[in-house]
Amino acid sequence: MKNEQYRNSAHSLHSAIKEGNADKVNSLLQVGVQLNDYDSDGLTPLMIASGYGHSTIVGILLNEGANVHVVDRVMGATALHKAVQSGNAEVIRKLIDQGIFIDQQSAVLGNTALMDAVLYKQAEVIHTLLHYGARTEIRNYWNQNAHELALQEEIPDIVDALADANKKNEEYISKLKLIPAIKSGNILQVKNALTNDACAEERYPIIGTVDDDYSALGIAAREGHAEIVCLLLEAGADPWKPTGLMRGTPLHEAAFAGHSEIISIISEWSGLKGLPSEVNAQGPYNGLTALHDSVWHGHTNAVKALLAAGARVDLPTHAGMTPYLLAKAYQYHELAKIVSPGHE
Repeated sequence: MKNEQYRNSAHSLHSAIKEGNADKVNSLLQVGVQLNDYDSDGLTPLMIASGYGHSTIVGILLNEGANVHVVDRVMGATALHKAVQSGNAEVIRKLIDQGIFIDQQSAVLGNTALMDAVLYKQAEVIHTLLHYGARTEIRNYWNQNAHELALQEEIPDIVDALADANKKNEEYISKLKLIPAIKSGNILQVKNALTNDACAEERYPIIGTVDDDYSALGIAAREGHAEIVCLLLEAGADPWKPTGLMRGTPLHEAAFAGHSEIISIISEWSGLKGLPSEVNAQGPYNGLTALHDSVWHGHTNAVKALLAAGARVDLPTHAGMTPYLLAKAYQYHELAKIVSPGHE
C-alpha cells in the first residue's frame, strides 16, 4: 500500500509540474515526495520543469535540493539541455547559477546545450549561454561545433552571435600581458608587464586549449620558470588558487612536471607569509595530491621536496591509492621506500 501511495504521489508531482501548478508542487514536496526520482520517460522533476520552461517551479525544486548534475536515462541529457527546448532564458540562468555544467555533452549525441539552442533556433538562450561562457568549439559525435551547426541551419543572427563570441575570445587573448611572456620564459617581459600593472592573477579563457583556465602562476609552475614564480608570488599571486580545468593547485603543476625547486619556492613562500598550506590539497577529478602527481611520474626530487613541505603519505586517491601504493603499482621501488608510511 505504501509503495502504491508513493508511486501515486510521485506521479502527482510530475503532473503538477507539467501543469505549471507551483502551489501543488510545493505541497507535495512538503509531505516528502522525492524530488530526484525519474518518471517513466527517464526524466527527473527538474528536467520536466526545465523542459516546460516553468521558472518558478524550477526555483522551488532547486531550493529544495534538486540535483542539477543527473542526466536522463535515455539520451544522457541534463536539465540544461531540456531547458534549451523551452527557450526560457530565466530557467537557463537559474540552472547555471546553481552549478550545472554549461558545456556538458549529452551521452548519445554529444551535443552541448549551446548546440541544442542553435538547432532549436533559440536566439535569446544562445546569447544567455554565451554570456555565461559556453564554449563554441566543442564538437558533437558528428564532428560538428555550434558555429558549423548555425551555418548549416542558415540562421544569420545566430551565426553572427557565435562569430562575435569567438571574436571576443580572440580580443581577450590579444590583451593578455603576463601569460604570453611566461610561456616564452621571457623574464624581462614578465617584469615589464608587472611594472605596468598587469594582474598577477591573469587567467587564460576557456576556449578549448591546453591552457584553458590556467592562472599565470599555474603556467609558470607547469613550465618550470622558477624566477617567474618568485616574481608572481611577490606581485600577489595566490599560490594555492586552483588552476586549469583539473582544478589542481600550482603545486600540482610543479609536481606533475617534476619541478622540485618550484615546489620548495611555493611551500617556503607560504610559510614565510604565514599562509595556510594546501600542500595536501586533493584534485577534485581524481583525488590526487601533489605528492601523488610526483610519484606517478617518478620524480624523486619532487617527492622529497613535497615531503619536506609536509606532504602526507596516507591520503588515498578516488581509486584508493596512497602514494606508496601508486609507487608499487608503477614498480618505482626506491620511491616506494621513500613514501612508505613505515619507511620500509
